Amino acid sequence: MILPPPADLEAQLTAARRDGDLDRYLGLLAGEELFVPIRRVDARSILDERAETFPNVYFETGGDEFLQVFTRGALPDLGPDVVAMSGALDWAVDGVGRHERVVFNRGTRAEWRLPGATLQPWLDAHLDDVTPLDEQVERLITAPYGQLEGPIAHALACGAHLAVLNAAPWNTLDGRYHDYVAEVRSLRDWWGVPDPPGWRTTMAGLIGDGYALTPGNLALMLRLRFAAEYGLPGGEFDPVTWAELADRWCEENDAADQAAELRHTVRRVSRYEQRFRADGLLDGDGFVTTTLSWDVGRAVAIARGGLAAGYCDALTAELMVLEAGALARRYHQSWADLSAGYVMGRLLHGDEDEFGEWYAAAVRVHHQLLQDPASPWLNLGFGSLSEESEA
Repeated sequence: MILPPPADLEAQLTAARRDGDLDRYLGLLAGEELFVPIRRVDARSILDERAETFPNVYFETGGDEFLQVFTRGALPDLGPDVVAMSGALDWAVDGVGRHERVVFNRGTRAEWRLPGATLQPWLDAHLDDVTPLDEQVERLITAPYGQLEGPIAHALACGAHLAVLNAAPWNTLDGRYHDYVAEVRSLRDWWGVPDPPGWRTTMAGLIGDGYALTPGNLALMLRLRFAAEYGLPGGEFDPVTWAELADRWCEENDAADQAAELRHTVRRVSRYEQRFRADGLLDGDGFVTTTLSWDVGRAVAIARGGLAAGYCDALTAELMVLEAGALARRYHQSWADLSAGYVMGRLLHGDEDEFGEWYAAAVRVHHQLLQDPASPWLNLGFGSLSEESEA
């Protein structure tokens, strides 16, 4: 099912430009992530900490020189030698002198060329209206130029948790719509992916033949097996019985070295599920069956990031995302089931057992994705790509 018409920032900017409404135009830009083209070689210098200045790519016409700034949806394809960096409005035009000019969304109906003498006074008067990039979070963004239906859209929706948390469009798979430097740093520092070989190894570990069963998934799998053995509905086991049966399984399968970790995981899962029920991630008698969606969600994000960083080509990224979506459908029953498993996987992955701000944000994103009429989870069927809707 095609999603409802999404909010179109570029259309709003076009209307403001047509009306000559500078305050509305700049006010819209003040709340958005903006992109500045930069030569790839210069971006690499920034990553290597060799760049002393910010070397923007300028646009020249008729002897005039303009700094180019774009919203995400207006980014053109400037060729393989040019990438983009992003930030808030004050960052994008930082250092522009009074007699220098900026061209916003060049080549579109929203294009507006403004001198520094106009921009800087406006920014000085509206500094509180500019939303810093690190505060642009928890936004459900559906890009009108992205995937809206079909297998790719469904697979990308399986990674919606991270997309919404980071205020990125959930439905795009295109290397242009990213901050190149930020993506390379994120892959390296957050996901431990430093290069193309590392990217391939990581993807194989998440959704490929390099996947290893985590203690969390093993504990959940054993609970389902024990439930079937004892004829209990849906895995109704008290933690003590569950842990005892896990010990027995370890003894019978020459896995005694895993017993202590499994018992600890059982206690953690039981505690988390109680909190999930209190916070509406699970029904009163609900439980988590697998944390594979945590791997799926990361795989979608790392596939997208790998494409943006140049670690893979577009076809490879698409195939990886499709594989992640297929796994999600195979092992989950609904979007709500996928979401609860994702949050459980994230909690088990972390070292802390506190329900801090990350958990609170995940709960908010969970409810947003299951309640917002524009959410892909309310517009794309889960089990079958032809279904109308299933939460």
